[in-house]
Amino acid sequence: MFKIQAATALPLLLCSFSVFAEWSLDEEQSSFYYVTSKASAISEVNSFAGLSGGISDEGVASLAIALATVDTAIEIRNERMSEIVFKVAEYPRALVSVGVETAMIDGMEQGASITGNYDAEISLHGITQTMGVDLQVLKTDADTLQVSLARPLIVNAASFGLAEGVEQLREIAGLPSINPNVVVDFTLVYNRQ
Repeated sequence: MFKIQAATALPLLLCSFSVFAEWSLDEEQSSFYYVTSKASAISEVNSFAGLSGGISDEGVASLAIALATVDTAIEIRNERMSEIVFKVAEYPRALVSVGVETAMIDGMEQGASITGNYDAEISLHGITQTMGVDLQVLKTDADTLQVSLARPLIVNAASFGLAEGVEQLREIAGLPSINPNVVVDFTLVYNRQ
């Protein structure tokens, strides 16, 4: 079973994953996106560049997201997202941890994949929610795992206390509306050390 848990400020935990991880996240090959919609008809893809993590010998997979690395394709909007919506001074990171069965990973043959629905406990902006997520784990070779969403995840900004920041952003940009729901998608690649 996988259990996803996200937290926003656990630097010591992140350090321990990077030092002791059996598997390390390949930041260059990994991606994390979310899609926003505004003014009833305009959708935009945003991403985060600051991804790190690993899978420890104890069977804990981690993903750290540096929220200040948000990329909306417009510099001033990146700054507003960081400062107004994510409030990175107070909540600099999101951390996702997933409990994995290391025996299952080790037993997977090259090219094999596993897909299933898992409970996700997600903490963002100091709020924790549990959501169901569909994940696919693919063992591309003996030393590489690819973890992705089998189905995109819809996250409501209000569920994580982000609605006020989104409304401030809407007012500053002079938009008639910003959809409070965002569609999240990711592909994470872990390499065995």
